[in-house]
Amino acid sequence: MFSDLFEKLKNNNNLSRDESKEFIDSVFTGSIPSKVLTEFLLLLNNKGFDSNELTGCALSMREASRKVICNDEVIDNCGTGGDGLGTFNISTTASLVASSAGVRVAKHGNKAVTSSSGSADILNAAGININLSPKEVSLCLEKFNFGFMFAPLHHMSMKHVADSRKAIAPEKTIFNLLGPLTNPANAKKQLLGVYSKDLMLTMAETLVNLGTEKAMIVHSNDGLDEISIFNTTNVIEVNGSDIKEYTIDPEEYFNCCYSLSDIIVSDVTESLNVMKSVLYNEKGPAKDIALINAGALMYISGKSVNLSEGIKICDDVIKSKDSIYQLEKLIKYTNTFKNAS
Repeated sequence: MFSDLFEKLKNNNNLSRDESKEFIDSVFTGSIPSKVLTEFLLLLNNKGFDSNELTGCALSMREASRKVICNDEVIDNCGTGGDGLGTFNISTTASLVASSAGVRVAKHGNKAVTSSSGSADILNAAGININLSPKEVSLCLEKFNFGFMFAPLHHMSMKHVADSRKAIAPEKTIFNLLGPLTNPANAKKQLLGVYSKDLMLTMAETLVNLGTEKAMIVHSNDGLDEISIFNTTNVIEVNGSDIKEYTIDPEEYFNCCYSLSDIIVSDVTESLNVMKSVLYNEKGPAKDIALINAGALMYISGKSVNLSEGIKICDDVIKSKDSIYQLEKLIKYTNTFKNAS
C-alpha cells in the first residue's frame, strides 16, 4: 500500500508533508502492522527526518488528539527529553513559577522514560491530580493559569505505536520529537528544549510550518534540553515565519559558581524536594536555572520585554510566596475532580 514511500526512504529521499501525514493517519487508525511501522521508523532514522516529515506527522497526531479548549492565549514549555543528564524537573518548576506570574501555561508532558522524573511523575508526587479530562484542564487554565495535559489521556492513538517504539528502543524515533509539537491546547507560543543541537533548525522550521507565533528552541552546550546556567545555550527564536539564531550567556544574568552536578537527582522524591526548595525561595543553582527558564516563558508570552525583565518578575513572585501558593491551590483544586477515564 505504501511501497512507494518505503522506496523513497530506502533511496534516502525525503517524504512530502502529505505523504508523511497519510502514513501516520493510517498508523493511528490501526491499519499499519507493527512490523511495517517498525521498518518505516528505522528507515526514517537511517535517512534522518526533515521538517516536512515532522510537520506531516505532527498534523496527524494533532488531529487524532483529544483537544483542550482555551479562549485565551496559552504557552507550552515541553522538551524532547532524552538529554540523559538526570536533572530535577526544571521545565515543570519554571512553568509553575511563570504561571504564578500571569503566564497561562498549558503544560504537555508524560512520565519518565529516560530521566529520573518526568513532569507527570513530579506533579503526581506533589499531590496534583494529573488524570484530568480536557474540560477539567481548561478549567485549571482559566482559574490558575496552569493546566497539565497528561499525554496518554490526549494521544490515545499512540497505543498503535507502542510495540514499534519498544522494538527500536533504546534508539530514538521521530515520535520522540512529536510531543512538543502536538500540544492538545494548540499553544501558539512555546519554549522547546531539544536533546541535540543538530535538531534545532529542523524543529524551528516545523514550528513555522505549524503556524507557531513565537518560540524559543534551546539546547545548551552542557547537553541540557533547557536554558542552562552552567554553560552557554544555543537558541533559535521563531517569530511568525522569521527565524534567528543566538546564544544566551548565563553570566549576563547570574553570578554562576555552580556545576551541573548540583542539580542532578536520583528519583522523583529528590526532584520534588528540589522543586519545593525553589518555590520556597531557597537560593542556589536550582532556583537560578528555574528562573532563567521561567523568564524565557515571560518573554515568549509577551509579559516581559526581554529575558532579564522576565527573570526579575519571576524572582519577585517566588519571594512573595505566590509560586508555592500556586502549587498548593493546584493540589487542592485538581483533587476535586475524579480521575479521567
